[in-house]
Amino acid sequence: MSEHTTLCMGCMELLEEAGICPYCGYDDNSPSQPSYLMPKTVLDGRYIVGRLLSANGESALYIGYDKTTDQKVTVREYMPDALCSRTREAPDIKVNQGAVVQYKNYMSEFIELNRNLMRLRSATSHILAPLDMFSQNNTAYVIMQYADAITLRQYLADNAGELTWDQVRKLFPPLLTTLSCIHNAGILHRGISLENILVTERGELLLTGFSIPEIRTVNTDLAPELYTGCSAPEQYASSEWIGTWTDVYAVAAVMYRLLTGCMPTEPMARVGSDDLLEPAKINPNVPANVSKVIMQAMRLKCDTRIQTVTEFVTKLFEQPSYMQKLPNGSTQTIPIQVPRQQSREARRRKKKRTAVIANVFMALLGIALVAVLVAGFVLLARMLLPDSSGPDRSDVSQSSNTVVQPVPTTASEPVTEPPITEPPVSSQTAVTTRQGNMFVMPNFVGQKYESVSASETWKERLVFEVTYDYSEEYDDGLICEQDIEEGTTLYPVQTVKITVSKGLSTVDIPDFYDENGFRMTAEQYAAILDGLNIKYEYRKVETPYEATGYVMGVFCPETGGEVGGKINVAEGNTLYVDVSEFTPSVGPVG
Repeated sequence: MSEHTTLCMGCMELLEEAGICPYCGYDDNSPSQPSYLMPKTVLDGRYIVGRLLSANGESALYIGYDKTTDQKVTVREYMPDALCSRTREAPDIKVNQGAVVQYKNYMSEFIELNRNLMRLRSATSHILAPLDMFSQNNTAYVIMQYADAITLRQYLADNAGELTWDQVRKLFPPLLTTLSCIHNAGILHRGISLENILVTERGELLLTGFSIPEIRTVNTDLAPELYTGCSAPEQYASSEWIGTWTDVYAVAAVMYRLLTGCMPTEPMARVGSDDLLEPAKINPNVPANVSKVIMQAMRLKCDTRIQTVTEFVTKLFEQPSYMQKLPNGSTQTIPIQVPRQQSREARRRKKKRTAVIANVFMALLGIALVAVLVAGFVLLARMLLPDSSGPDRSDVSQSSNTVVQPVPTTASEPVTEPPITEPPVSSQTAVTTRQGNMFVMPNFVGQKYESVSASETWKERLVFEVTYDYSEEYDDGLICEQDIEEGTTLYPVQTVKITVSKGLSTVDIPDFYDENGFRMTAEQYAAILDGLNIKYEYRKVETPYEATGYVMGVFCPETGGEVGGKINVAEGNTLYVDVSEFTPSVGPVG
C-alpha cells in the first residue's frame, strides 16, 4: 500500500502530500463513523476503501481504489444497521442477538440481486453493474465502476429546475430500454428517483441504487428508504402487490417533476381526493398526449395503471392523431357533401326539434313562476300572523339586520339551540395544521428504534415520544409498542408514542469463559454484561497464578445466582465480578 499513501480518501486523486485535498477539500484527519469501515481499509488485498458516500438500511457505499487496475471504484458493503453493528476496534460486523436468521436471509438476497446485475453488465451500459463480489468481515462486498456523474436532481438545479419535452425525449429512451431489459431479467428497482438516476458528462443517464425489496417497502425488519413523490402507493402498504407497474409509476413521477418543476403529490395524500394536476395544466408546453400518458402511468390503483415499460414507451412516443395536433381553441372547417334533399329534410327535423324544446322551456318557466308566487304568499302570511312562541315585534325589528343560517334537521331530530363552543380556529391556523402530504402510519413494532429514528423517510413526518421498558418478547433496542395504529392516515408532523425494549427483565448470568475455554478479561466480560443491562461491581481477588485483570468468579446476592443462574435486571440486582490481581506473595489456595 506504500505506493498509494498519497491517495485522497475523499476523491481517490493522487496527492503530493497528505492533508487537505485541493480537489475535493477532504481532510485526511477528518473523523469517521465507527459503525462503518475506516478510510484506508484494504479489502480482498486489492481495494482501498475511502470515505463513506451514503448509507441506507441495507448497505453502505464508499468511494474506493482498485490497486490492480489503478482506477477509482465504488464499494458497496452489506450493512443492515437494524440487525448488526461494528466497533472501531475491528472491521468485522457483529450480528445482533436474535437477528442472525434475518441477517443471513437478507444477505443472500443482496448477493443474488448483484449476481443477476453482474450478468447484465454486457447487455446494457446504462446501469452501474457490479465488477466484482466477495465475502469478508462477516458480510458481503460489491465492487462497481466509478461514474464521473451527477444526480438528476443536481442536473435539474443546474438547468433552471425543469426540462422541456424535447430534452426529456432525447434523454430517456436508452434508460427506458435498459429498464425493460432489467424487468425481463426478473429484477425490479423500486427506488427510481432523482437521486438514483445519474447524468454523465456526455449527457447520458445511468440507473443506480439497486437494493433488496425489504428496504423499499414499509413494515419490514429494515428502516424503509422511500422517495417522496416517486415511490408508488403499493410500497406504503405491505399487503399490496409490487411489480413492473411500480417502476412505471416512479419513472412517470420523475418525468412529471422534470416537465413541470413540481414534485408530484405523495400517493397516500391522493387517496380519497386525487387532485393531482396534469402536467399540461401546469406547463402548457407539455404535449397533451404526453401529459395524459404520464397521468395514466401514475394512477393509484395498480390494475388500472400502465403495466409495463414497453407499454409506457409505446404510448408516450406515439404520434398524436390529427385532431390532437390542433392547438387548444382552434377550429377546422371540413367540407361535407350532402345531397340537397337530405339537407332540406335535416332542416325540417331541426326546426321541429327546436319548436318542441321551446314549448317545454315555456312550460317549465310557467311552473317556476307559479312556485315563486306561492312561496311569496306563504312567507307574507307568516310575517303577518302572530306567533305566540316567537319574539314580539320589537325583537324582530332589533334583529332585522341579523343573517340567520339555516340548520339542517331530520324528521326524527328536534331543532335545538347550537351549543356554546370555543372560538373557531382561524383559517391560517387550519392551513398550518395541514401542511405536508398525507402518509400512512407504518408498523414499527419489532424494528430497531435507532434505525427508525434516523430514517429520512420519517424525520419530516413523525416526532417520537419514547419510553423505555423491559420486554420478554423483544430484544434490547427494538420497538415493542406504538400508540397510533398501523394503517392510520396522518398529516406531518405527528407525534407518536412508542415503547422501546430494554431487553429481558430477568436474564441468565453469562459465562466468563470464551468459546476457546479461556478466561475473559474484565473489559471483555463487562461488554457482555452491558449488552444484557446487568448492573455489576468489581471485587479484586489476589492470586499468585493468574495475571491481573481476568474474571475469576461471579455472584448475585439477591438471587444467589452464579454462571447459568438468573439475575433480575429490572429490579436492579447487582452481579459481583471477582477480578484477578496478580500477587506472587500469596500462596496457592488450599
